[in-house]
Amino acid sequence: MARTRRVNLAAAGATRPTTVEYPPESLDFETARASFLRYCRIRNLTDETLNFYRDTTKELARLMSEQNVTRPLDVVKNHVLIAIETKQAQKIARGRGPTPSDATINKLIRGWRAFFNWVHTEGYVDTNPFNGIGTIKAEKRIIETFSDAQLKAILAAPNRSTFTGYRDYTIMMTLLDTGVRISELAGIRMFDIDWKARHILVYGKGRKERLVPFSRTLEKALRTYLEVRGVLETDNLFVNIDNNPFKVRGIQETIADYGKEARIKGVRCSPHTFRHTFAKLYIMNGGDAFSLQKILGHTSLEIVRMYVNLFGTDVNAQHAKFSPLDRL
Repeated sequence: MARTRRVNLAAAGATRPTTVEYPPESLDFETARASFLRYCRIRNLTDETLNFYRDTTKELARLMSEQNVTRPLDVVKNHVLIAIETKQAQKIARGRGPTPSDATINKLIRGWRAFFNWVHTEGYVDTNPFNGIGTIKAEKRIIETFSDAQLKAILAAPNRSTFTGYRDYTIMMTLLDTGVRISELAGIRMFDIDWKARHILVYGKGRKERLVPFSRTLEKALRTYLEVRGVLETDNLFVNIDNNPFKVRGIQETIADYGKEARIKGVRCSPHTFRHTFAKLYIMNGGDAFSLQKILGHTSLEIVRMYVNLFGTDVNAQHAKFSPLDRL
């Protein structure tokens, strides 16, 4: 009689479960996304950050579905690489080029990584598929800024005899004089302006407050705008024709339209171009990097150093004027 050799395990003869139960977040992208966004809300992240994570994780789920992957549990590194390659090759209707920029791809990667870092930390997946995947090496682009002639042209475009025209003129003056981000400008309230000290309290990234100074020229424009604006129920400084807060998208589209009207070529007419232009002129007019960092609300000097390197054409002249050795 032939004998069968048994498996050499102590529990080989015991009954073992054949299935493993996973939490819903492991088995469904939408459930995982909902739990992740709830976690972000509990952390009191800004609406802008929440929208960023909502959009990037939605795109991630779509790209995984195209690969027939519907469960976070099943995502592996190669799925992520394919998703990145797919986005890099995607044709877009709007933008500087026919495909998404390196900066756009890196924003997606950061959003996706944050999501899977959370999923992995919570134990919904055994292995983080983003381990070893960093951002791509981005092409360094020249920072676009307005020339003096372009500034004069776009500031002259609004019809200042109308409410919307004077409002838009004041908005562009504020962007140029303070360098604030578009989201910060849209969030300015009436009581955020300190007329005596001539500064505006703005709320930057990560709910960080800072005080931004403004000039007497802007003060005059703001006071005139307030007379036209009148007393309203909303505290928001800039309002639309229906007396509701003027939203970010509306401001962006308005400035783009003025750029077309002014026939400005070779530079994107956007609120962020005003921010870059402010930084350029601040440095070229003798401003220092540390005060610029504070005004712009950057947490590090890295971006400010870039402005100095690009636009500090007067540095040699300043050195010749103030050299400690020459003054001995």
